[in-house]
Amino acid sequence: MDYGSDIRLDDDRDIAIDGDDLAVIDGPALVAQDVREEIDTPLGSLFWDRSAGSHLRKWLLAASASPPGVTEELERVALRDPRVDAETVHAEQRPDGSYRLRFRVLGHVPEQVLRFDLQELARV
Repeated sequence: MDYGSDIRLDDDRDIAIDGDDLAVIDGPALVAQDVREEIDTPLGSLFWDRSAGSHLRKWLLAASASPPGVTEELERVALRDPRVDAETVHAEQRPDGSYRLRFRVLGHVPEQVLRFDLQELARV
């Protein structure tokens, strides 16, 4: 399956550079990057796709994020991506208060694991 390719983003969501060129990402890592970007995008903020994004930033600003709501929202966004194996999507709150979203990309065995710290999201 071809997952496409795109510009790779670093941990700060800035464009990554590889020598003199833009770094490129593809395969399961691209799917994980796309899911993370959609979670980090406020729902309705993209004029070309008002259904893209998540509620997390709005909830953080209103201080109304509940652990069950956050895990449900993380899973909802991951399930929107047709490259994600729906049977493997699982989000959970960790003991340190951060959240973990795990899933497998269709046709690949290694699990993708994304970590979300609501305190970090609130600062961005």
